[in-house]
Amino acid sequence: MKRFYILALCLIPALAQSTEETAEKRWELGIGVGGIYAPDYKGSKSYRDYVAPIPYVVYRGPVIRTDRDGVRGDFLRTNAYEFTASMAVSVTPDSDKNALREGMPELTSTLELGPAVNVNLSGEDFSQGLSLTLPVRAVVALGDGSPDYIGLVSAPSVVHRGSFKGGWKSTLRAGPVFASGKYHDYYYSVAPKYALPDRPEYNASSGYNGFNLQGALSRRFSDYWYAFYIRYSNIQGVNFDDSPLVETEHNVSGGFAISWVFL
Repeated sequence: MKRFYILALCLIPALAQSTEETAEKRWELGIGVGGIYAPDYKGSKSYRDYVAPIPYVVYRGPVIRTDRDGVRGDFLRTNAYEFTASMAVSVTPDSDKNALREGMPELTSTLELGPAVNVNLSGEDFSQGLSLTLPVRAVVALGDGSPDYIGLVSAPSVVHRGSFKGGWKSTLRAGPVFASGKYHDYYYSVAPKYALPDRPEYNASSGYNGFNLQGALSRRFSDYWYAFYIRYSNIQGVNFDDSPLVETEHNVSGGFAISWVFL
């Protein structure tokens, strides 16, 4: 059940597009299926796939809303800038099977929450054209016990939103990622008690976490909603590239969601 909700949260920010066109409805509800194919972590060559039923929920409240950027809170919003609460989720369903991390604590899925400032760079509002987003988020690991704080992440990015003939909505975003030492420790450090001849002790520090490029498409056909995304991550130039847990500088991940909207 926990993976059901984590997968749903992960797909919402990655796939959600502008819903301003149907703002006459405060709520939209549905059910569908979603899937993700992704590495255990950036720098890993081990990939996992996961498919599960997911809810489709759109809420257009005056402050809290689920829309093109997933679940968020608009505390100050104009056509030129926004001050919001942002969220991101990563799913790591079976990292205990990762050969490089054999005998080490399992990596769990994570939830990121924090403030963000969005600046409109073109167009009349944020539904079309270029914008800049500047988020800072606290990250918690969602293990079997209580959530565990594992550091801070900031992913400033340039975003382009557009539309295609036929009703498809698109979102392209690109930008660097920066993270605290505690966050890098979680993924890339090797404590002395887990060190092996081919996996020496390692202590990761804060700094550059890599570069992400992501594209997403979505379309509403009558009572059905379709969405797809693909993300490329590059960790060339990071200061943890000599970690024994890093195998590659390039990763590609993707996902889909198909939902029946009944309300």
